[in-house]
Amino acid sequence: MSIVRTLRILASQRPSLPPRALAAPRRVARRRHGNVPVTWIDADLSSTATIVHLHGGSYVAGEKTAHWEWLEEVGRRSGAATAMVHYRLAPTYPYPAAIEDVLHAIDAMGEQALLRPGRWVLSGDGAGAGLALAVAQTLAAAGGDAPALLLLESPWADLTEYAATTGGLSHAAARLYAGAVPAENPRISPLRGDLGSLPPVHLITGTEDEVVQDARRLREGIAAGGGTVEYVEIPGAGHSVALTGATADAQSARRTQIAAVRQAVGLDAAPAPSA
Repeated sequence: MSIVRTLRILASQRPSLPPRALAAPRRVARRRHGNVPVTWIDADLSSTATIVHLHGGSYVAGEKTAHWEWLEEVGRRSGAATAMVHYRLAPTYPYPAAIEDVLHAIDAMGEQALLRPGRWVLSGDGAGAGLALAVAQTLAAAGGDAPALLLLESPWADLTEYAATTGGLSHAAARLYAGAVPAENPRISPLRGDLGSLPPVHLITGTEDEVVQDARRLREGIAAGGGTVEYVEIPGAGHSVALTGATADAQSARRTQIAAVRQAVGLDAAPAPSA
């Protein structure tokens, strides 16, 4: 099977729901915000805080069970509602479909008072972290309501090298996501955009992560621009370490994320929900 056909099959997947064993149906709600499907866990907690998550998958694959497991735990232990945005995927929908979907969903959730100023976090892993970064830059440029925190893991923040070369799925996915637009465009490769106007950033990677250089450059760029970044690089860990489950590294990574969320949305003075 060709790489492009494989990517088309991945992109055709329908948005999933968290497994029942992970989150009881009473805790889960599928809604549409700005005509974009969004799945909520514990939506009633949005009056306290909300984590809006953008899943990884190289812009061509939907969320996996690991994404749901991570989101449920981080949300529950932070005391926040969580919202998974099911943005459109390449190659059927190349740039700018994904970023437009996320912006429309965030705008609609804000209008419905589901995202309160200073009480919501924008998170992402892999390509979703790159997308979250581009969304935050767009919001900042437009003067929109910024998240209290950008929670990023293993960000795929510069697609230029991947899009310019041939190779495996990541190279093909980068080219298909960019489409006819040069990958140097800062909304496709936000590492090349404005890093000085971002909200506070919590950034996790591993020393063996294939995109660790993106994370290191992002940390340096934010610091050079006068921004705030909490950087966690875990020795020996690979891509999206916090998503990997019950390993010691994953749990250590999640603890730093949960603490960052609670501090950013003003919950650090309250007792953290039990694990």
